Amino acid sequence: MKPTNKTHIDYAYELDLVVKPDSRVPLFEREYAAFTGAGVPLFSIGGGYYRYALIDILARFHARRGYYVAETPMIASSLLYQVSGHLDFFRKNMFIFQIEGHDYAIKPMNCPYHILIFLSHLARYRQKVRLPFKVFEAGRVHRYEPSGSLYGLLRVRAFTQDDAHIITREEEATEAIVGVFEEMKLLLEKIFHMDLDPGKVELRLSLSDKSKIGEEFMGTLHEWETAESALEEAAKSIRDKYGFNYYSEEGEAAFYGPKIDVVMRIEESGIEKEWQLGTVQFDFNLPRRFRVYDMVREVYGEDTRVFIIHRALMGSIERFLSVYLDYMKGRLPFTLAPLQFAVIAIKTGGDTDEEISTIARRIHEELVKMGFRSGLLETTKTSLSGEVRRIESTIKPAVTVYIGAREAREGYATVRPFIHGERRRVSKRVPLSGDYATSIVEAVKELEDGVVELAGYAPRIPGDLSHLL
Repeated sequence: MKPTNKTHIDYAYELDLVVKPDSRVPLFEREYAAFTGAGVPLFSIGGGYYRYALIDILARFHARRGYYVAETPMIASSLLYQVSGHLDFFRKNMFIFQIEGHDYAIKPMNCPYHILIFLSHLARYRQKVRLPFKVFEAGRVHRYEPSGSLYGLLRVRAFTQDDAHIITREEEATEAIVGVFEEMKLLLEKIFHMDLDPGKVELRLSLSDKSKIGEEFMGTLHEWETAESALEEAAKSIRDKYGFNYYSEEGEAAFYGPKIDVVMRIEESGIEKEWQLGTVQFDFNLPRRFRVYDMVREVYGEDTRVFIIHRALMGSIERFLSVYLDYMKGRLPFTLAPLQFAVIAIKTGGDTDEEISTIARRIHEELVKMGFRSGLLETTKTSLSGEVRRIESTIKPAVTVYIGAREAREGYATVRPFIHGERRRVSKRVPLSGDYATSIVEAVKELEDGVVELAGYAPRIPGDLSHLL
């Protein structure tokens, strides 16, 4: 029986974002998870559109803010992770295998690669390389998680980080971290239409357990105290500028440095839950292990000291999506929605039925040609309410376009976009002239304004997704 209270996986399945892991393969009587592997989500057609559109937006957004965009390999010699310290402190969470007698690791983190990129540029271009040096990647990583801890998209073994690293002078570190928080705020408000209310959002300052430095945490006591002091200064600056309070938790730092997590409290069915959004992490261990400090001093002068800042604005695409689906009851923003337009032809059994079908099909085909994802559904006036309930409880198109007898007769379309800020649909009467789809797109263009503002344009990934209706 279908569950009464939907989980994020239910929403993702209905939106065709993922292949539901506990579904059965016909004839084989096996769960899909048995084939893809536990904790390895299989994204479906809608999920492909969502991921490609989001990654395109993220790449352009970062590039416009001075980040370089990179893509790094999925595997590397284990020597890379020996130098980085991951083999000593993170091995139990890594997948390691052999090729021709040599140990290789599936990438658990992007940071060692990004440091190699920085060192390569520094060696080739010397002082032409400007600080801060910022590298962004939508990086796919794999980490071992015990099977008992896996759950939907919240806890997986394969996920994608909206990952970036900033190599910055020590005296500019606070400014860089405040800038990261500003980027996170812009991304969540402009693209995902989230209200970051200071009453609901706090900063969690994750510190080391000083008694376990050298065992569970790399580095020296002095390095940790220096980094934690700098990070707390940044947290205070964010509090003073944006009004977000912070609190500290000892022992919750990453093994290579302290971090700030942005935590949002959301209420669902009367229960308040914590949602960790992005994270900013200080790192003084990797630059030492990769001799970044030595090379920086050689290029920029003996008095130059740098920090490496790890940051992810969403944390991971999968985990963020899981909580966002619960938060918005399966509604995705227009630019990221698998189905952007649902064009519904409402037949009455009269002599206008052929014209209704012709207009609806023309709108649908023009939308696809313009680069949108659209679906066409033909129904009757008596079946309409049931079809609408089904569509609104499953695929949830960002915009619904109705063509009935009155619309065909009077030359207009009834357009109903979902407005995230208001959490409801609004109705617009759009005259049809010239290219029908152009008039409709113009009527809902504000749905893309936030994305255009941040990325410079809204991605166009067209598709005829009528079968989803």
